Amino acid sequence: MWYGVNGGNGSRNRRAEAGEGIDVAHESDRAPGDVAGDATALYARLAALLASGERLALCTILRVVGSGPRSAGARMLVRERGGSSGTVGGGLLEARATTWAQEVLRTGRALCRSFVLDLQQPTDEGMTCGGKAEVLVDFLDGTALAVRDLFTQVHAHLTRGEGGCLATAISRLGDDITTDHFLVAGGVSLASLSASGRSLPEDLLLAPASATPTLVERGTVRYFLDPLTPPITVYVFGGGHIAAHLVPLCHLLGFRTVVVDDRADVVSRSRFPQATELVATPSFDHALESLPIGENGYVVIVTRGHAGDEAVLRQSLRRRPGYIGMIGSRRKSALIFEQLTREGLSPDDLARVACPIGLPIGAETPEEIAVSIAAQLVAVRAGRHGRA
Repeated sequence: MWYGVNGGNGSRNRRAEAGEGIDVAHESDRAPGDVAGDATALYARLAALLASGERLALCTILRVVGSGPRSAGARMLVRERGGSSGTVGGGLLEARATTWAQEVLRTGRALCRSFVLDLQQPTDEGMTCGGKAEVLVDFLDGTALAVRDLFTQVHAHLTRGEGGCLATAISRLGDDITTDHFLVAGGVSLASLSASGRSLPEDLLLAPASATPTLVERGTVRYFLDPLTPPITVYVFGGGHIAAHLVPLCHLLGFRTVVVDDRADVVSRSRFPQATELVATPSFDHALESLPIGENGYVVIVTRGHAGDEAVLRQSLRRRPGYIGMIGSRRKSALIFEQLTREGLSPDDLARVACPIGLPIGAETPEEIAVSIAAQLVAVRAGRHGRA
């Protein structure tokens, strides 16, 4: 059922077709290091605040019909003591969600509301996305041990890099909304928070994990199935000027980053304070041997020379990461691809490589190239989650 209120937003974009711009309300209230696109970071903050005994409102977009500033699964925490983390899309939608959150914090009762992302009159204050967003605002009491335990386990699950799902049962009796939460992985409910004593239906428990958040109905109860996806790790080979600008962007966008270079003085914490890990390798010829690069890893090749790029690319193609991008011209890639073809790599293997790296925004400076690469990483990640 939709409970409509009006509201809107816009978009922005310059080798990249960049993504959609989001105006975030109450930005000054946000915690330092808050990363809106990183579920692990949001759940880390959620678990930490609950552990300190705080009362919180968790706003979650359950579904969007038509166009909206954020997709289903976007979350925002609102603290009783003031401030917020995450975003449900900015603008009037976020302001309205914040108002609902304050009501939930006053009453201790969950709300489920919808927001019409359309202008009814030219003079209306609102958002012009043209869709509808349904938002669940849940009450989480950090003084309750069961609440703290569940979200501590959710965060630990993500930190270990394990996939799964956080299922939320939503039931309505009159004006009252009841929510129950279940941490699910491998067909098993690992933990639950159920005030109603409800259990998760077996068909949902055993359903294969979806890449995108899904809202399903079972009788009078709706279930929001939100996949728990560990953050993608971007492996940046080469610690030069491009990397120095790319790593902070990746951090802001919710990626983990590992910077690898054959110069120990380059991979320093002072140069890369936001990198997750720094690796000094004796040679790029064997740089991937000790790194756990799989489909949840993205490889960015920006070493300082042709030989280093070729060595990293050769090793990367044997690992099948989720993304491979290499700096350089089409002539450079043709020469390297010709050599790798002689070594037995197929055209299908080489077709997986983005070279020149980044989206085509006409980038020339290291800063602009870093933006183009970051935009391409976001596009690949969005495609993986069915949003591109």
